[in-house]
Amino acid sequence: MKHTEKKRILFITPLASRTGSEVMLLNIIQRLDRSKYTVAIASYKKGELLKELPDDVKVYTVPGDFQLIDRINFHIGRNPIVTALKKIQKDFKADYWYLNTIVLPKAAETAVSLNVPFVVHFHEMPLSYVYVDKTAFDTIIDKAHHIIGCSEATFLGIRQAGAQNVSLVYSFIEEISRPVDLAEVKKIRSKFGIAPDHFVWMMSGVPSERKGFDFFPEIAEQLNDENVHLIWIGGGEAEDGYKRWVINRIESSTSRTRVHLAGKQKELYSQYLHAANGFILTSRQDPFPLVMLEAASLGKPIVSFPSGGVSELIVEGMGVVTEDISVSQMVNAMKRVMRGELGCDGSVSKTRVKNYTLDAGMKKWEEVMEEVLFNDKNE
Repeated sequence: MKHTEKKRILFITPLASRTGSEVMLLNIIQRLDRSKYTVAIASYKKGELLKELPDDVKVYTVPGDFQLIDRINFHIGRNPIVTALKKIQKDFKADYWYLNTIVLPKAAETAVSLNVPFVVHFHEMPLSYVYVDKTAFDTIIDKAHHIIGCSEATFLGIRQAGAQNVSLVYSFIEEISRPVDLAEVKKIRSKFGIAPDHFVWMMSGVPSERKGFDFFPEIAEQLNDENVHLIWIGGGEAEDGYKRWVINRIESSTSRTRVHLAGKQKELYSQYLHAANGFILTSRQDPFPLVMLEAASLGKPIVSFPSGGVSELIVEGMGVVTEDISVSQMVNAMKRVMRGELGCDGSVSKTRVKNYTLDAGMKKWEEVMEEVLFNDKNE
């Protein structure tokens, strides 16, 4: 397809942190063909990923945390977010805005007011729609130039909401090969008192209600096996009542199965996965979590609730998706894996996940964006 001129895309994201959707956005920006696109990014937070962007990407910040002057402007009728987005557009002159999530206050509304076409990448399923007010959600569904869903489950929710111009692009991960550091793995297991013959189940994600953090102590209590450990990667100290409640339950539990909260991991993340014998996904809803792709890329057996995109990934030989969101069903499946009754084969997982590599994902994403940005109607 012939391109008459480069398109200017302003990517808008909330945190620029190591969430799955934002790591994927970083990969997209790094791989974009600069002969076709000029790129800028606007983030509501000054997150760590901004430092990893290519030098040619112009970086803007939107006031996600209001300062005193922002509060004053808000009270006299000037929304600081809208003001910032308008200034960014005036400076960068984007042809399109690309909203990397639905949870971006005022972004869609401002794009409409400026007559800037915008694309929205849904990394959310219906439970997360609660974080967007009705007006903003209606604007996204009715006014977005195009919408991308990261799984069939996500795609279905978007369609049910009434959107018409929707494409499916599965989430993807940067790499498949993550070499094991046996010394580091031994150190991690030793840190938590895990003997060589103990079985470790790992979960990774923000410790939240949607991710099912509260299921962890229940799983431990039902397992009640001193040779089994549960490790949660992600988050830190309890910042709210929900996390405090779950942590109190973990700390007061009399279960022989021990629960370890490893906190955020970056440099050692892959080695933590290597240190595990299996992976559990406790989410109530999860569109297409990158953590399950990462676990599968290492051949780890996966046991999951039927929370969304995981049901589109798991095939025979990879693990189990329970029939319901049921702790007893999950624990039963975990026991069957540990007893070797399910015949999990790491090579099946590693082969399956090749469909969701960076190369495969970028190819599909570029096909969609070529059609959206460079078709005859938009020239």
